Amino acid sequence: MSEQYLNKRRLVLFVDDDPELRKLGRVSLERAGYGYIGASNGSEGLRLARELYPNLILLDYMMPGISGKEVFVTLATSDDERLRQTPVVMLTAKHDNHDEQRELLGLGMAAYLCKPFGHHELLNVIDNVLITAQIKERNRTLEVEARQSFVGTVRAMITLLAVKDGYTGEHSNMTADLAETLARRLNLSEEEIMHVKLGGLLHDIGKIGIPECILCKPACLTPEEMAIMRQHVHYGEQALAGVPHMETVRAIVKHHHEWWNGGGYPDGLKETEIPLATRIVTVADAYDSMTSDRPYRRRLSQATTIERLRAAAGIQFDPVVVEILVECLEDYDTEQTRSLNLKFLDHLHHAA
Repeated sequence: MSEQYLNKRRLVLFVDDDPELRKLGRVSLERAGYGYIGASNGSEGLRLARELYPNLILLDYMMPGISGKEVFVTLATSDDERLRQTPVVMLTAKHDNHDEQRELLGLGMAAYLCKPFGHHELLNVIDNVLITAQIKERNRTLEVEARQSFVGTVRAMITLLAVKDGYTGEHSNMTADLAETLARRLNLSEEEIMHVKLGGLLHDIGKIGIPECILCKPACLTPEEMAIMRQHVHYGEQALAGVPHMETVRAIVKHHHEWWNGGGYPDGLKETEIPLATRIVTVADAYDSMTSDRPYRRRLSQATTIERLRAAAGIQFDPVVVEILVECLEDYDTEQTRSLNLKFLDHLHHAA
């Protein structure tokens, strides 16, 4: 199977201070059709890895100077993605360092091979690791393609929403920007911040399915119209169904009208049943809505908006998030141009 699956001239870098073991390794690898390059110490191994980009590295754990562990950590934390993705098999005579083995496997070590080992055992490990590496690389490629497709879909959906209702498009952009500011003040991770910002951008995407006569009505909605408007959270969630890794964003889209006291919709969630990312977007959404001009009312002043948000804290909004918003407004540019700006999606596209 492996002979059909693998490119037999794949290059293996063998890093070991034992010349006899390197010699035996060379014979085994070249007989099996692999390219071989040897290094007698960790420094030489790092140099050759950076120069040649081998398909796999066999790395002795105990070496004078730079140890095999240090070499691996250097590769695993390199700025060079190709080095980070190079599979490494650690060769070791130690059989009792289970905690350290788990640590290195957690950092991405492909496998351990305990000395002494035989010809067939060495080749089986190499073949299996390379097959696994090819599968992982294919999965990474598919992930990139899926992410790029998602970014294109987001652009198209937001642009369509902006064409249908210019206010909602601008409002979504402003909500995303303010939600990102709140998320950073709350010390969320970069991945969580990106999800919050995407959720802010897409929180009203379901309004694409709302009739324009309701969406753009220059007066308060009737109870019947409000019931139709409330369906936008379901339309939005359905629009994102099946998109991988968007669970947080879907939750924001579906639940951004939940209330802290359980009086919101669609599921009547309350307090910490509502995810933090959603509670952030809810407050950012409310602030931008109140400070924006609408056909049926003029925008509120920042002071009046803060007063109303604080009055609703503990009822409609998470009190902690409301106070974080008030803190952020001291440095936040509230006079920035209200326009649709999707440049941050370029970062998401390239990060894939």
